[in-house]
Formats: sequence, structure tokens, C-alpha cells
Amino acid sequence: MTSNKKYKLAVLAIDGGGIRGIVPAKILAKIEDITGEPIHKLFDLIAGTSTGGILSLGLVKPNEDGNEAKFSAQYIANLYENEREKIFKKQDKLNLPAPLDKLPHNKLVLFKLLQLLRSLPLPFTFNPEELLGPKFTRSEKINTINTLLGETPLNQALTEIIITSYAIEKRKPFLFTSNPYKELKSENFYRICSNYKMYHAALATSAAPTYFRPYDSDFISSNIENELFVDGGVIANNPTSIAIIEAIESYKKQINPEIGLKDILVVSLGTGRATDKYSKETKEWGLFQWVKPLINMVFNGQSEIIDYQMEHLLSKEQYYRFQFKCEKRPSQPNTDQKYYVSEAMDDTSEENIEELKKAADKLIKEQSSDLTKLCEVLKASLETRELRNNRKI
Repeated sequence: MTSNKKYKLAVLAIDGGGIRGIVPAKILAKIEDITGEPIHKLFDLIAGTSTGGILSLGLVKPNEDGNEAKFSAQYIANLYENEREKIFKKQDKLNLPAPLDKLPHNKLVLFKLLQLLRSLPLPFTFNPEELLGPKFTRSEKINTINTLLGETPLNQALTEIIITSYAIEKRKPFLFTSNPYKELKSENFYRICSNYKMYHAALATSAAPTYFRPYDSDFISSNIENELFVDGGVIANNPTSIAIIEAIESYKKQINPEIGLKDILVVSLGTGRATDKYSKETKEWGLFQWVKPLINMVFNGQSEIIDYQMEHLLSKEQYYRFQFKCEKRPSQPNTDQKYYVSEAMDDTSEENIEELKKAADKLIKEQSSDLTKLCEVLKASLETRELRNNRKI
């Protein structure tokens, strides 16, 4: 039986992970089902990176009346499944244009290299097209996110939100916040709100290098400072520590400076732990072979080390981490495993979608006791959390 401790703050953090965001969306749908409350009412602050950022923004978007959530977690989980081919739509094949003498020299060299690579029997899986541009087009993704979030300003979020990104021209981490009182432009990072809409933050946090073009904030609106953003996973694929720091700062400024880690309930949702092992052949790898594995290692490693830190800083009673493992389906699947999820953030195949849903169901079943305790604590402290009930945004 849980002690139903009433925490001063409750924060939610959602990792980046592309299409694997289906799993945290389904976990949040289960929390909404158990508590009978929308996610935005259960947490004082929500932080998200990449797919976790899109999910977070969808959960705090207000309806037409401005008081309730426009979308449920289950709606967004269904959106991932139904719109996945639009979000991850591959670029058209690049062809060498004519006349060649009209091309800049650097482009001509790259196009000729592309033609050469197409003709070679390379000893590893590699799409030469990806040398010259991002894997996916962004037009359908922009349309999908605009349909979800519309023109809603960031500061209209139903609870405080933090979305991570990185500005490649300024070479600084950018945190999109719904709280205009917390805007800050420092030497080390920017925290921005004014003039930004939810879809700006969603497109900035999910512009994964090599997968999508960097997001140009001037692409849609000329009313905001022009900047090029890439995926928040390059700085914080697991934004749990950011969520805690931001919630404490808000509480100190708005309620009372006396607050510590013991006063915070933390929920952290992962998007899959990689289990594939790299062979000894990596000793001979060069640039081509290392690019994608290196990106995966950085994103996955950062997520796991933050989890390690949280486990040592927070008690078991206040820290809830929901994570599953990614594993390739073997030639003879182990029936005890129940699911085999691809590590690839862009595997939108029907088979992988079904495996992701199985992974979510299995995780919910295996951690049903934790989910029940968590929902009891969230409900018990719902009316006593001062920041939740006295927001100044």
C-alpha cells in the first residue's frame, strides 16, 4: 500500500525517439484512464525532447474554450500510427541535372560522387542519397504538426512546458518555455517564449540531423528572431534533469524558495533502450560507417546516463522510469520475449508498429504495480500542489 505522500511538485519528462514515441503515448493514455484526469492536470511541468516534445505539446494544447486539453494521450498515440508515413516521407531520388557547366563546382563533385557510390557494391548498408541531403522531406511533417498544434502560442499551454533544441548558428542550447517570466538569454543557453508558437517548438525539437533539415525559424514567420534549430536530442535526449531544475526554479520564484529534491515526484518515459551490439569490425570503420551509429550512441547513451543519475539522486518512491528494450527479431523468435522493437527511430513498417504496441502493453502489465502507485500519488497531491493551482502564465 502506498503512503500517498503529497508532493509539492510533480514533473513529467519524455525522451526523444522518433516513431517509438508510440510507447510513452500509450503509457500516458493508461495514466489518464486510471486517474480519470488529463495529463496536463496531473503535472506542474512537462519537458519533452524530439518526439517527446511533440507529444508534450499535444497534451498541453488547449481546446477552443482554453480550459481543457484539445487532445488525449490516446488520440496522439493513434496520430503517430496513422500519420507516420507522412512524417517520415523519404526525399525524392537525387539526379544529376543538366547542363553540367551551370552547376557550382562543389555540387558537381558531390553529384558525381553520388553516382559513383550508387554503382559500387558497398560492404555495408548505406544509402548514398543521404550523403547529399536529409533522409526525409519536411513538408508533410510540417503539415501534420500544424494540423495538430495550429497557431497556438507557447504561453497558452495548459501547464508549464519545456521543449529542448539546439541553435546551430549561435551554438547554444535553446529551451522553449511556456512561461514568459522565465525568458533568459545567457552566455550558456537561451530560454525563449515570446512570439513563438507551439508548432515552432515542435519542429525545432524534432529536426534530427541527417534525418530532417534543420528547422529555420524564419521559414514560416518573420516576426521572430531567425535561427537554425536541430533536434533537442543533441543536448538532452532524456530531459528529466532539465524538468526538475525548471520546476524548482518556477516554484522558488512563484511560491516559496524552500524546496528540495525530496519534495518532487518525477515521472520519466523512455523510448527504448538499444541492445544491439557492435562487432569488432568497428575497429576498421571510417566516416561512412560511423555516422548513424554515432548519432544513436549519443542519443541512447545520454538517456541512460541521466536515468543512472536520477536513480542515485532520488528515492524509489519519488522516481518512476518507464523504459523498454529494442531488439531485432531473430530467425527463430523467443516466445518469452513477446515483442521485438526496431532500434531505428524511423522504422514505420506495419510490423514494427505492432511490435511497439506490444511493447507498451507488456511494459504496462509488468509495471502495473508502479503505475497504480504512481496514479494514487498523483491524485493524492493534485489539490495541494501550489504551483499547479497558482500558475502565473
